[in-house]
Formats: sequence, structure tokens, C-alpha cells
Amino acid sequence: MQPEAKGGGEEAPGATSNVVSGRMPEQSNDYRVVVFGAGGVGKSSLVLRFVKGTFRESYIPTIEDTYRQVISCNKNICTLQITDTTGSHQFPAMQRLSISKGHAFILVYSVTSRQSLEELRPIWDAIKETKGAELAGIPVMLVGNKCDEGEEGGSAREVRPEEGEAEAQRWGCNFMETSAKTNHNVKELFQELLNMEKNRNISLQLDSKKKGKGGSGSGKGAGKMKEKCCVM
Repeated sequence: MQPEAKGGGEEAPGATSNVVSGRMPEQSNDYRVVVFGAGGVGKSSLVLRFVKGTFRESYIPTIEDTYRQVISCNKNICTLQITDTTGSHQFPAMQRLSISKGHAFILVYSVTSRQSLEELRPIWDAIKETKGAELAGIPVMLVGNKCDEGEEGGSAREVRPEEGEAEAQRWGCNFMETSAKTNHNVKELFQELLNMEKNRNISLQLDSKKKGKGGSGSGKGAGKMKEKCCVM
């Protein structure tokens, strides 16, 4: 699949204290979220919009970047570690390692590319195979990005919201549509993913003006913020 150049695909981050290319030293209090998807669907754009509040139109392929966001959990400091993976199939060992280390997964496709949704299926199969029985307790979110390009039945859209939701139901995971470009549902995506965590009491703290805004999908428990953790 050729990378899409429009609509905010992957982007290479600048040098900041929040990101280091490649693997970072792991700590016992890290909570690791891994983002998968084909090249050009906007994985990096989603992560950078969440972590830094920035967006870039141009597409620059990502090999692997790891971002860290300090959060407070019940007055304890912990780290939300977000791994932005390559959209290429050339690094299967890196993919397996990311899956084995991940505590939660975001599977991203572009609503303007049905092929990008199909390319997630082998990744989902790899997650199921690697995690096995543990998968039932692991938060997974299927995300249709670039929904701004598919508004009002626009010709750019190839995957309807109900199709994405149906795929998520078949996989047994949650679903949401986002736009990194317009910042639609970006923070809500990470909030809902952490709300799904059953083994740890963690969540982000949304601004009060954002509470109650639903997503374009069907994230279970959306809007039920625990408010016991916040981004530092």
C-alpha cells in the first residue's frame, strides 16, 4: 500500500523531551500503549496531537518513536508510554516485541482507505496469537482516523462509521472515529482506552468543557471519567 500524502498522515517529531526514537528504558510503573496501522493513516498525527497539541499536513514515514506522558495516579507518579510503530511490514520482530510489551493497543485505519482497514486484520491476528488468554483483559480500540475528510458523505470516505463499528464488534474491541487534523476525539480516544483498563485504576482528566462530548463511535463507558489521574 502506498502511503497517503494528504490529510495528516505520519509525521516525524522534532527533538523534544517527550520522544526518543527507538526503544526507551522501561520502568515498572510504565503503562505502555502501542499504536498500529498502515502507513499514512495518521498514527503519528494522533499521537503528536495528543502529546504536543500539534499537527502537520506532510507525511514522513515513522520507523518507531516512543513518547512519554507523566500522569498522576491516586497521588502516585506513573508514566503513560505511547509507542508509535512503523506502518511497514518490514520489521516483524519489532512488531512482535511491541505486542508482547504492550498493555493496551490502538489500531488505526483511515476512513478514506478501505485497504488500510484490511491491513489491520493480520496485526489483530498477531495480537490475539501473542496475548492469548490475556487479551480478554487488555484494552483495544479500533480507530477510524481522518473523519474530517469523510464528513457529510464526502467522496473521500471509503469506510462508513457503521462498517468500522461492525468490524470492532467482530473483533470484540471498542470503536471510535477521530480527526488528528481538527482534534476531534483525540484526547477522548486515550481517555476511553484507559477507562477500559480493568487491572489498574488509571485515567486522564479531561477539561470540564470537553466532558460529555461523545465520539463518533461506540466506546463503552464513554464519558464515565474516573478523574483519579491527570496529565502532569
